[in-house]
Amino acid sequence: MIENSIDSGAKNIGIYIENGGHKLIQIDDDGCGMNSRELEMSFKRHATSKIKSIDDLLKVVSMGFRGEALPSIASISEVFIRTASNDLQGNESKISGGELLYNRPAARSKGTTFQVRDIFYNVPARKKFLKNKDVEARYIYRIVKKYMLGYPDINFKYYQNGVEKLITESSNLENRIISVMGKSYKNNILPVKYEKGRYKVTGYIGNLNLIKKRRGEQFIFLNGRSIQDRLLNSAIMSSYKTVLTRGEFPFFLINITMPTDGIDVNVHPAKLEVRFEDEWRVYHVLKAAINISMNDILNVIPDLQFSDNFTNYAGRTKNFTESKPFLPKLNRGFIPEETPPHQKAENNYDLTPGTQQNFIERMNQFSNQQEKELPMVGETFWQIHNKYILTEIKGGLIIIDQHVAHERVLFERAVEAMSGGGFHSQALLFPVTIKFQLEEYAQFPEIVPYLEKIGFQMREFGENSIIIEGVPPDISQGIEEKVIREVLEFFCEHKFVKSEVMDLIAATYSCKAAIKAGDPLNSQEMKVLVDQLFHTKHPYYCPHGRPIIVNLAIEELDRRFERMW
Repeated sequence: MIENSIDSGAKNIGIYIENGGHKLIQIDDDGCGMNSRELEMSFKRHATSKIKSIDDLLKVVSMGFRGEALPSIASISEVFIRTASNDLQGNESKISGGELLYNRPAARSKGTTFQVRDIFYNVPARKKFLKNKDVEARYIYRIVKKYMLGYPDINFKYYQNGVEKLITESSNLENRIISVMGKSYKNNILPVKYEKGRYKVTGYIGNLNLIKKRRGEQFIFLNGRSIQDRLLNSAIMSSYKTVLTRGEFPFFLINITMPTDGIDVNVHPAKLEVRFEDEWRVYHVLKAAINISMNDILNVIPDLQFSDNFTNYAGRTKNFTESKPFLPKLNRGFIPEETPPHQKAENNYDLTPGTQQNFIERMNQFSNQQEKELPMVGETFWQIHNKYILTEIKGGLIIIDQHVAHERVLFERAVEAMSGGGFHSQALLFPVTIKFQLEEYAQFPEIVPYLEKIGFQMREFGENSIIIEGVPPDISQGIEEKVIREVLEFFCEHKFVKSEVMDLIAATYSCKAAIKAGDPLNSQEMKVLVDQLFHTKHPYYCPHGRPIIVNLAIEELDRRFERMW
């Protein structure tokens, strides 16, 4: 129905739904409208005004062209339509279950109003497979959002149960992305503009601040038509492969313009897929366009502050090399997943909750755990590169990764807290506001009880927004929003059951709150950490499956020094 409004040349489109579309779906537009004869014909099967001759099938430029949608919708619902091709007189029709009830003159300005009520009312076997109203509302919003992004020159209004959810005004593509996706996209998108022969590629790609753990923010339009194409998607993703890890997805909105004689749009029931005459040429043109836009890696990663004294961070990083075609010659590029030492404040550890100066105090708050037999660990500890802890045991040496060790300790405490009384919350001096997209906010309440158990204190704060007033005691300042968004992204993508949600939240919280590679620890702090690690149920692997401890047996050392005889 939205596509029909776009094909009609509408500049203003309103979308109204009730009960997730179960009760009502309504589209209003100010397009060219229809006269009485066209209105009557529009509900005939395979009747369309968009194809005039057989030759038109070879160069389809409209969104619709098959004449299937309206009669199909009218056969399983109650449809009301009022339309006018001029401002003098209009017409209206009502159809129920495929039967025309009336077709009569009616007053309306130029344009069309299309209502669908009680969908599948006459097909109960199909109706029972509809999702609940909240899920269906999310599906509808995703579709609406796609058209809003694809047609920035059209004014859209979207209402849900009589409540305004999103209104966009005609603008350029950059402003439309910001208005639909959120203010966080401002200054984080890079323009794409490339032309090669018969092909033109425009749009925007996101930098690494917009990386998500789930799909859903990747949009490709071909001659104005939204499509899904694995080959074109891989062309874009291959340009990001040097700077992304597995399971990460960038934002992109790409418009490809090319002659219609090189494509076939009539190969998919929903017209989501197309066939290209030369798909690999399109692939290489698109990849070249993305590579050019990503040519300056410092723009792709805008938030990093590079230091001449820090050229090879030893934490979990990705190294950029000169062999990558779209990267500049840099010796200092990195994407830390843990805060590197040069970005940490010096001599002010006592001012920030969650930093290592308060480490012993925070660890000892939980020292009343049940005692169990510990390995015979030495009394002397060494820290290697501010990242690994080395100590002796009866049978040799052990090396402990301090970050994942602390992560395991915090993980088990968080799981215990969510199963029991929860953590105390630490009030924020300056509360943090987070604004979600509509579909994210609809699912956010499902994880709120678990977040509150580990110490987050939140409340609603305006449209699709929350305000964080308290955080867990171990969490560092400034990462509250990142923790919550990461948890929500995983939850939206995978729909975990209760036990998995607890593990997900606990793992995300513990990873962000744990001490990092690069944090210096004194001997007492190392001893407390090691003691607490061996009090956990699983001291040898972190929640993500990484090893915590490497054991060098005395026999292995003897063999290395050729003392075996």
